[in-house]
Amino acid sequence: MLNEWLSRLRFLFTGKRRVEVDEELEFHLERQVETNVAAGMSHAEARRQAAILFGSRERAREECREQRPAWVFENLARDVRYGVRGLLRNSGFTIVAVLTLALAIGANTTIFSLLDQALIRALPVEDPNQLVVLSFAGDTSGHTHSDGGNTPGHRHEFSYPMYKDLRAKNKVFSGLIAAAPVTLGLTWNNQAQSVDGEFVTGNYFETLGVRSAVGRLLMDRDETAEGANPVAVLNFDYWKSHLAEAPVTGKTLLINGMPFTITGVAAPGFHSMVWGRLPAVYVPITMQHALMPEWSYLSDHSSYWINLIGRLRPGVTPAQATTSMNQLFLPLRAAEFTLLHDQSEKERHDFVTMSHINLDAGAQGFSPFRGQVRMPLLIIMSMVVLVVGMAVVNVASLLLVRAATRVREFSVRYALGASNRQVLRQLLAEGMLLGAAGAALGLALAPAALRVLIRWMSSGSGDEVTFSATLDWRVLVFTIAATIAASVLFSLAPAAQFWNPRLAEAMQQRSGTGGGGSLKFRRTCVALQIGFSLLLIVGAGLFVRTITNLRNVDPGFATDHLLTFELNPALAGYPPAGTAPVEQRALDALAALPGVRAVGATNDSDLEDNGISGDVKVAGYTPGPNEEFDVELPWVSNGYLQTLGVPLVAGRYFNAGDTATSQKVAVVNESFAKHFFSSPGAALGHHLSRPDRPLTDATIVGVVRDVKHTSVRDPASPMSYTLFSQAERQTGLTFYVKTWQPPSAATSSIRAAVGNIDRKLIVNSLWTMTDSINNDLMAERTIALLATTFGLLATLLAGIGLYGILAYSTSQRTREIGIRMALGARRATVVGLIVREVLVLAGVAIAVTVPLAVLATRALRSQLFGVSNADPMVYGAGILVICVVAVAAGIIPARRAATVDPTSALRND
Repeated sequence: MLNEWLSRLRFLFTGKRRVEVDEELEFHLERQVETNVAAGMSHAEARRQAAILFGSRERAREECREQRPAWVFENLARDVRYGVRGLLRNSGFTIVAVLTLALAIGANTTIFSLLDQALIRALPVEDPNQLVVLSFAGDTSGHTHSDGGNTPGHRHEFSYPMYKDLRAKNKVFSGLIAAAPVTLGLTWNNQAQSVDGEFVTGNYFETLGVRSAVGRLLMDRDETAEGANPVAVLNFDYWKSHLAEAPVTGKTLLINGMPFTITGVAAPGFHSMVWGRLPAVYVPITMQHALMPEWSYLSDHSSYWINLIGRLRPGVTPAQATTSMNQLFLPLRAAEFTLLHDQSEKERHDFVTMSHINLDAGAQGFSPFRGQVRMPLLIIMSMVVLVVGMAVVNVASLLLVRAATRVREFSVRYALGASNRQVLRQLLAEGMLLGAAGAALGLALAPAALRVLIRWMSSGSGDEVTFSATLDWRVLVFTIAATIAASVLFSLAPAAQFWNPRLAEAMQQRSGTGGGGSLKFRRTCVALQIGFSLLLIVGAGLFVRTITNLRNVDPGFATDHLLTFELNPALAGYPPAGTAPVEQRALDALAALPGVRAVGATNDSDLEDNGISGDVKVAGYTPGPNEEFDVELPWVSNGYLQTLGVPLVAGRYFNAGDTATSQKVAVVNESFAKHFFSSPGAALGHHLSRPDRPLTDATIVGVVRDVKHTSVRDPASPMSYTLFSQAERQTGLTFYVKTWQPPSAATSSIRAAVGNIDRKLIVNSLWTMTDSINNDLMAERTIALLATTFGLLATLLAGIGLYGILAYSTSQRTREIGIRMALGARRATVVGLIVREVLVLAGVAIAVTVPLAVLATRALRSQLFGVSNADPMVYGAGILVICVVAVAAGIIPARRAATVDPTSALRND
């Protein structure tokens, strides 16, 4: 009778009769019946009164609206409680599913945190969206000191005189700031060390809105006359880790041997307006010449060395600011053109006519390093997304196998009146519980994984890396969103199986609710896992081949038993005139050490991804129209080429007869000789000079083999080596020590030899040449490591998924196998049947995946070296691994099937 009343009530609301009543009204009616019975009514009277109560449409709607929150919460709580009990009863399944999700979500969180820090996260400053980064197009004439990040015709370095004009005359910025990196020697409590620093303008912290943690930060009054303000601000992390948060305000700190007064410490979390810089100390930009007396940039219009960021005034749009700044910039460029030596029309066109200023969004700051890490991070993130996809498919297949054991349970639910929506809600609750547990464990693992990865990335160079192991709110939101999406996806697999139940067959336990379709779905899940796994294995193989090829590249010189370190006497307070004697004393002291074969030095270190280059003029050579031939111009010591073992092709090396007062000489490489002369021998005796330095004429006395200079990836550059004893200026050098003994055994004696010259001298970046090459290959090594890790994880997940589906499908074929064996089939035949099935499934997945992998890996070509994205060796190895895993996953259920007793199998069916 109650159902009839409910049907009438449904008709009242919808205008049509339906046997299936509205779930929400049914819930409230049942609760009202229980309330009436508790009040002493008979069951019949209780049902009648409840039906009368809800017979009014308006009253029914009001009751539902008032009780909806409690109803929703009660249903949710009931589903969660039931889900927890079910998962605890199946502890083995739950542990496997949670661990699978935890590994995938933890990896996803770890890599996304790196990507967020490098490409997404805004600077920790006040209102970062109002910041813009300045760059300009147009030719330059002079010196450019760049961290990188420039594209042709698009430069981020400005001269200080240009900055002052733009800052004083613009009408669109509430503040315009400048900064430049610098290496400094810091002495605190009589302990000296080399640190990264930053020259900044007086309005730097105020414009960014950075507060102080201790004392005060730099102000406009700290940027006045050159050398007039020896004050410094410490970075919070450096103050905490190196100075133990000691009271520092008003204390004296020696920087390059010069006393500076510490005014304060910057707020925690802030490093620089340039992502990737980690300065320990900030000093006024007007102290540049005092700290670097060999260079004078502050009044030089042709020295491009500082980066600019501006904060827009309220109401000013970037487009308006760009127009206004170009109206200011072009006349300033025209004025700078009058200072150039080359006054040709072509130079005017390139320098003035083609010039314009650009304003780019600056919320993330400027970064010369972001372009270097963008593609590697996107590649790794794509790989980890595949791992997450595999985890989802794996858990979905596990849920399908578990669902096969719950057919009777859900059939009873349907028979007792449960709706599809109720069943779906229950399955979603269980899926969300699995996802939440996996996410919680993954989030707990992610910081530790981040710390290990960051420590590994910094282990080669010994330098601090930009990345942090702290997870911020963006990472947490991303992880929660990914978890919810993944949980919904793998929960839909069993929900789809139970959506159209076959109640009669299920109640008699003759069939699953999904029939053959569920088995096809499980096979599809396994095929997807095999495909994802093959993709990741191929990616890992390509990057392993790349790093192997890069390690096997011949750099053109011997890297074994070779140590390198940096020594800059200026960091210990030596004036420019006193630098050369100290460097020569260091060369002599190192050469006298036991076990040392040879010693050399240069101002342009090898395989450090940097270079000192410029144009050269060769006597008797007429350049072609618009020919610009950039040449590496390192200054080296006598013995440098011999220490590195660079083979001589023609002429001679530098020798003891080449001194500061003798004829200037140069040694060039083969690329240089081939460009200007017909053969290496023809280059000997010719003179070359720098166009902007007519007193640098040098005679070519030797030709050596090409070497890899900036990176093992890059082709050899044309080079002209000059003795630094004949150079116009002295500067810090990179020393190379060739040893008879293992290089690691010579490190302490090298530090002692330099310390005996002067305890204030700082030996920096002392490592082997192998370590230097590893540091140069850090991006490739990181990708190869993570790709291999994810490939192994994917293979493991594929093996687990394949085993699960084979074990289930084999158990469902017990009767078939029993009949086969009763008719005379041998055990080997049964095993072959199962293995053949798994190989067919793997073969189909491989056939579909291989062409997709070839297309997908085309995006990796810029990151590969010496290997094609369709390399047959890599694909062959990947297919072999998949087949081995597939056979291994199929052996156990195949052998179990082969032991089936035919009589028992037929009796139990």
